[in-house]
Amino acid sequence: MPRSAAKAKPTAKSRTGTKSGTTRSSGSKGLALITGASRGIGAELAKQFARGGYDLVLVARNAGQLLDLAALINEEHGRWATTVAADLGEPGAVQKLRRQLQEEGIEVDVLVNNAGLLDNGDFTDISLSDHLQLIELNIAALTALTHQFLGPMRQRGSGRILNVASLASFQPVPQLAVYAASKAYVLSLTEALSEELKGTGVTITALCPGFVRTGMTTGGTDGGDLHLPSVLMLSPEFVAQEGYKACMKGETIHVPGLGGRLVAGITELQPRAVRRVTSGLLGRMLLKK
Repeated sequence: MPRSAAKAKPTAKSRTGTKSGTTRSSGSKGLALITGASRGIGAELAKQFARGGYDLVLVARNAGQLLDLAALINEEHGRWATTVAADLGEPGAVQKLRRQLQEEGIEVDVLVNNAGLLDNGDFTDISLSDHLQLIELNIAALTALTHQFLGPMRQRGSGRILNVASLASFQPVPQLAVYAASKAYVLSLTEALSEELKGTGVTITALCPGFVRTGMTTGGTDGGDLHLPSVLMLSPEFVAQEGYKACMKGETIHVPGLGGRLVAGITELQPRAVRRVTSGLLGRMLLKK
């Protein structure tokens, strides 16, 4: 079944950057670490944070795309950007990333958990290994990243975390069963931590976009088998703008777009049994069998 992220391994495994060492930009507001940064929402979030005055650590599997983005950010926005080619779903990858940054004296002021996978189709038609791979990245890696970087933020009394969830966080979605469940976890974790973090100077935000025009939904070369009306699609640029603003405001939950907010609001009001039926109809309408 289709996947949302390319299977190819990164072309380079070593850490690379647009500038050597840790010589940061003058006047930097801080440093934002963005996962899944090579394209789509992640790449647009990187541009938003650069425009906002942040230096960047860009993490994804595709080293070439990361380097191109880092060079673009350096050229267009004058921000320091370094890249780490890594598969965060691999055992120990998050801990290795944390050690790398510690060794170079880099503190993360904003963590953006954007990396994720999407599988669509009947639950048993998708291999168990693919289900577990999705869970490892969408849930385990996000949890590990949050745990690794939240502690230092609390000690400093400042910091922000932006978790990219989904409109699917609010209801079960047949044909997207494991993906929707993983995003429900992200939303629940974010809401719980938001309460824990009150008064600490640290905020955490769940960004819950609906259908976004990326490789995850457009049926491009890297996955997606969803056929969606173009009127329902949001651009990654718009979603990134909304996510950046929500993160800076310290909102706990943000759903971009009027349509998405209406869907989320109606879903929250529905009894659970009705929610299952309506989400089932949606799944059958939008996903190819």
